[in-house]
Amino acid sequence: MRGSVMLVVAVAQGTFFGLLLLLIFVNGARRNYRTQRIASSTNRVAEPLQRWLLGFGTATDLASVLRRLPERHALDQLTIHVAPSVPPAQLAQLARSLRSDRWVRRMLAQATSLWWWRRLEAARLLAVVGTARDHGVLLELLADRHAAVQAAATTCLTRAGDAALVEHVVDTLHTRSPIVRLFQLRILRENGRHTIPALLERLVPVAPAARLRAWIGLAESLADSRCLAPLIALKNHPAAEMRIRAARAYRQYVNDPVIETALRELMRDGDWRVRAQAARGLGALGAGEGVPELTTALTDRSWWVRFRSALSLAQLGDAGRHALRIACERPDRFAADMAGLVSGLSDGAIVELAEA
Repeated sequence: MRGSVMLVVAVAQGTFFGLLLLLIFVNGARRNYRTQRIASSTNRVAEPLQRWLLGFGTATDLASVLRRLPERHALDQLTIHVAPSVPPAQLAQLARSLRSDRWVRRMLAQATSLWWWRRLEAARLLAVVGTARDHGVLLELLADRHAAVQAAATTCLTRAGDAALVEHVVDTLHTRSPIVRLFQLRILRENGRHTIPALLERLVPVAPAARLRAWIGLAESLADSRCLAPLIALKNHPAAEMRIRAARAYRQYVNDPVIETALRELMRDGDWRVRAQAARGLGALGAGEGVPELTTALTDRSWWVRFRSALSLAQLGDAGRHALRIACERPDRFAADMAGLVSGLSDGAIVELAEA
């Protein structure tokens, strides 16, 4: 009886092992086949693309080759290989040649599919062939429940975006996940001609907190001088969180005396987090005029403010280093200890800690 059980177990294990080997073999074969097909598609597109870029071919020739590829291969070739290497004017020619193709129309019709990956394909394709006529479809894709579709639809702003679409993205920025928001910040920065006017209308102290947080982050990302005045107005915002975010954003506006003045004022803020951000900003901007405020902050009741102030003094050259040496001899033990700690750090360690 025991021998029969062992035999059944051995047969089962052998069958499982055989099936596992078969699965590995089949997966490997499928992978190789897929790789070969992708390589074949790339080779078929490469020649007409190169001829077109050199002026010996036309967009119609390239569109004809894409038309004969499997749809998903054509989409990958168009979005990954063709679009990044073609100037905008030529890409517009190709988009016009492709827009009436059956595979393009069929794939764009998937924008309302129940499956998110179908909607993603439609969004990727719109980033190349999209026009102002696709405004409604893009709004739906930007509002999609899947983050990947939202991100792909955002790339369409570069080609098919207008002021209304950019305003929509700006208004919904606070609702996005962190990774999508980071991606949208980059696209909005590339579309500054629409983004900045929209942001200037909204970046006001009375804006709702959730939206204002996102808009301060957008102004920080843009680092455009036109955003400076509304950012400066936020240094007196009643919510400490907004003053913190404003102080953080100021670091992107280099060599501006107005920013330095604002940061020096924030060194006297009632919230220690604001003072710490202000101290960090003075060091990042190399604001030598802030040495007195930073020196005073070495006696701050918050350890973190003292640490940030000492690091910033170390970044401000001879004047800051001199202030640290004097602080080492001060009767205030906390100021002396912090000054001594930072004075003993190497330049590389100071830079690394200041950026952390």
